Amino acid sequence: MTTSPEGNLVQLQAVLDLARRGATATADAMAAYIVWRTAEITLRRTVHAPGEWYNQKAGEPPAYASGNLAESMFYKPASSGLRASAMVGNKADYSRILEFGCVIVPVNKQFLHWTDSKGSWYHKFLEVPAHPFLSPTTEESIDDGSLQEVAIEAFMKYDP
Repeated sequence: MTTSPEGNLVQLQAVLDLARRGATATADAMAAYIVWRTAEITLRRTVHAPGEWYNQKAGEPPAYASGNLAESMFYKPASSGLRASAMVGNKADYSRILEFGCVIVPVNKQFLHWTDSKGSWYHKFLEVPAHPFLSPTTEESIDDGSLQEVAIEAFMKYDP
């Protein structure tokens, strides 16, 4: 054990550096886990063929069809610091519509129009209920303790 003030300062600086690196690694591991769990588990609970009409219940995660939503998951790595935060998101244009729901109205046309396996559709507006996928994944990961396990495992090598 160092007894000089200079030695204590060097030791404290080393512990702080280790804690910063550990916080960053932990935030990144947690974000990567949420991305994986969302893409591989939550978004695959219900599966149907691409282009096939499927009436998913409001409040349930969206059904897996083309895989684009799952493939569009990403995370932004944490910046270093004792309070590191990484960001998880989805690059698909329609991801926010599914997560939060919305009302879609036509632009420069009288009707919305699309075709699927059940036919051709025309609507003046469309109410899309929320089909959250990211928030339930995070909540389930916290509730079942798996996110904490990922965090502990990631931080272990930085624990002084």
